[in-house]
Amino acid sequence: MNEVKAGRILLLVRRRRRLTQTQLAALAGISQQTVSSIELGHADDTALRTIRRLAAPLGITVELDLKWRGPEFDRLDDARHAAIVRAVVARFGPEWEIVVEYTFNHFGDRGSVDVLAWHAARSALLLIEIKSELDSLEAVLRSMDVKVRVVPPLVAAQQGWRLSALGSVLVLPDESSSRRAVAEMGVVFNAALPRRTVDVRKWLAEPAGALRGIWFLATTPARGAIRNPGGPGLVRKPRDPRLHAQATSRGRELPAVQERVAARPRHAPMPDVPDENRPRLAPGTPTASR
Repeated sequence: MNEVKAGRILLLVRRRRRLTQTQLAALAGISQQTVSSIELGHADDTALRTIRRLAAPLGITVELDLKWRGPEFDRLDDARHAAIVRAVVARFGPEWEIVVEYTFNHFGDRGSVDVLAWHAARSALLLIEIKSELDSLEAVLRSMDVKVRVVPPLVAAQQGWRLSALGSVLVLPDESSSRRAVAEMGVVFNAALPRRTVDVRKWLAEPAGALRGIWFLATTPARGAIRNPGGPGLVRKPRDPRLHAQATSRGRELPAVQERVAARPRHAPMPDVPDENRPRLAPGTPTASR
């Protein structure tokens, strides 16, 4: 809706309510000149909160309508969510059985688990809730509580599993906005989901007992590196296929490469991984020694 049409609506409703501009300005706590300017269609330089203050006494709800020529907003949000799902699944090793988007409907309790992971050797089940944006804290915690109550016995009955360990994790993108939102609601999160990323990774490596926590996850791993699934931040370098092809075909490149690797200092940084892209290890976390 453009400014002229919005101003015309405010004008007509004000007249219908038999209010003068001065009276409406007093009710809204703004000046009469501002009311007149908005009604004339000159609201482009007016703050949205001012327009809402003007509309409230008239019983008008002001909604923000954003338009963009790119993909639909739902598609953008779905793509971001899907990227986090892929990043989560990539962190699991072959000992885990993964189900993406597990849906359930049990006596009125219905919904879906973004990622459901089962570790047969440890009889461990993990329910993962993924949020690209943390909007409603109450809704998120209520949804997770329902899934923890309903899904484990339902899945155990369907699959014949005997559970000895159960985890429930909220995955958020590893961004300053996510960490800030969690920090602002620290009291609630510390009570409902007390564990954090390091504890979650340890539980994934050796699942035992109960787990309720938050997992801050980066969706863009360091360039040229592969994150070791289930490991607490360990990174192993992929083999360069060009060197491998040369060594296989000629039979003389591989010894030279091995000599260069052996001569490199033990703890030298990987040459093609910028410092700013290195995975951050929590204090006390062992480094890779492969």
